Amino acid sequence: MTLADPSAAKTALRVFLRAQRKQLALRYPDADQRIAEIGRDVLARLYPNPEGKVAALYQGLGSEISPLILADRLRATGWTLALPAVEDAEATHMVFRAWDPAQPLVQDVIGMRAPRPEQPTLEPDLVIAPLLAFQRDGARLGQGGGYYDRALEALRAKKRVFVLGLAYSGQQVENLPHEAHDQRLDAILTEKEYIAVNDMSR
Repeated sequence: MTLADPSAAKTALRVFLRAQRKQLALRYPDADQRIAEIGRDVLARLYPNPEGKVAALYQGLGSEISPLILADRLRATGWTLALPAVEDAEATHMVFRAWDPAQPLVQDVIGMRAPRPEQPTLEPDLVIAPLLAFQRDGARLGQGGGYYDRALEALRAKKRVFVLGLAYSGQQVENLPHEAHDQRLDAILTEKEYIAVNDMSR
């Protein structure tokens, strides 16, 4: 395996990174609370008038940082919330459905908890994404399904979208394998700091 084969390099790296994230989750059990506190202030500065804006979050799985505390604070300030859902039979296309936290979720075609299919599909202004690793320049390594890469590429072709990765600080790495289709983050939020990647995120 060489750097000329980034796909294989990513597969090998994910095994290590999943184990590492489990350890980080045990070490920082209050990371979601810390991230919500930092994120509330950052997003209030970036979006002083969020009425009518859509924020897409996710349902944290396993050792992923939960964004639910942050979601409550976004909703309280006027954001409309959405969650990802994979809805095509080939299980390749991810959309974002309107989400009311008071309503029960259902399983989508890949078993992910998502809003019911009758909920409207929205185009988010803010996408809060999970990850396995990140670089400070915005490079992101996800679980390997490519759902976020495809969804973000489609969204960014239509509108300006701010993509914020949630991570433990220990998930930062120096050199991630990179492929042409990989979508970068605009900023990263950890339990220790907010990392602005581009002018839009400062």
